[in-house]
Parts: sequence; structure tokens; C-alpha cells
Amino acid sequence: MRLRKTLLSLTALAALVPTVALSAPAQAQTASRVSCAGEVCVEYSGSKNGFYAVTHGFGFYGHVDLWGPGVSFRHSPDMQDPGVGANGIGAGWLCAHGWKHENGNFIDMGFPCVEVPA
Repeated sequence: MRLRKTLLSLTALAALVPTVALSAPAQAQTASRVSCAGEVCVEYSGSKNGFYAVTHGFGFYGHVDLWGPGVSFRHSPDMQDPGVGANGIGAGWLCAHGWKHENGNFIDMGFPCVEVPA
């Protein structure tokens, strides 16, 4: 009997869900996505209509670069755990590249990309 009451309650609740979903106001699609490769991560929050992007390098001294839709090429200053951010607009691939400075050489630390959907 208890199981039957529970099933009836769930059925009644399920019947209300489409009504609630239809009555909810439309909101802009926003997303937050992250991609990492090696010791570098790139992420954004927002939509093709406007987003904030950031990249970070973890555990190395060097710099990171950031570019993508509506983001002119950004180059972080050299530092431990480098990072840089920028506002962007549009759809496409948002990418970063990290470089470790060691003994006068540049060592590739990762090249992640994430897609800002159309």
C-alpha cells in the first residue's frame, strides 16, 4: 500500500513538471567550460554574446598566451604560476599555450582549447 501511494505521488508530481517547465521565463544560455592540457588550463564563462576567458599555468615559472573569438592575443607576464584573462565575444575555439622558462629555453607546458558554441 505504501509503495502504491508513493507511485501515485510521483505520478502526480510528474504531471506538474511540464506545466512548471513551460511557465518558467526564458533565460540566456550561459556556460562555463574548462579544458586542460599538461600544466595549462583554459576556461570561459558566458556565451557567444559575451564571455570572460582565463588561462593559468600550474607549477612552473614562465608565461601563458590566450586567444580566441573576440579575444586579441594576450600574453601574460613571466611569473610563477602565470595567468591572464580577457573578455571576448563570438563563437569558436578559445585556446591557450603555456611556456616554461628554464636555462634560457622555452619548454612547451600545454596547449588546451575549448569551444565557445554558436
